[in-house]
Amino acid sequence: MPNLGSVLKSEIARLSRRSLRPLCLSIKKDVAALKRSLAQHKRLLAQLSRDNARLMADLNLKLTAPVIAPADVVNRARLGPSLIRSQRKRLGLSRVAFAKLLGVSGGAVVAWEGGRSKPRAAAKAALIAIRKLGKREARQRLSVFSGPDGRKS
Repeated sequence: MPNLGSVLKSEIARLSRRSLRPLCLSIKKDVAALKRSLAQHKRLLAQLSRDNARLMADLNLKLTAPVIAPADVVNRARLGPSLIRSQRKRLGLSRVAFAKLLGVSGGAVVAWEGGRSKPRAAAKAALIAIRKLGKREARQRLSVFSGPDGRKS
């Protein structure tokens, strides 16, 4: 004859499994729905990451493109040492940063500001085009040339 305790124990286990089955079924459905939602969000995140990378590449390409003024404006423009210095001060840039923005060496900017030399045609065009830049856009262009830590990327 079976032990009464083991019979009661097995009956209690059977009834508890039976009463928990509908609860577990709804939880399983919820988990499956959450997994589907997570997969959908992962696909969306991957798509947004690709779009963001493409847009950032386009923006960096536009920002690294040299700013050039029209030829007729360049021919009529007068650039003296004080004008170059005031332009640099207006943008709040060091000589090295200003040179990097123009695509020339820091020594060239020193020589221009000292009146020892004059900018060549390409640099003159860039100087004239930079007149339209504000501080924010100049710093944004410089950040493209440098990494987030300030070093050349």
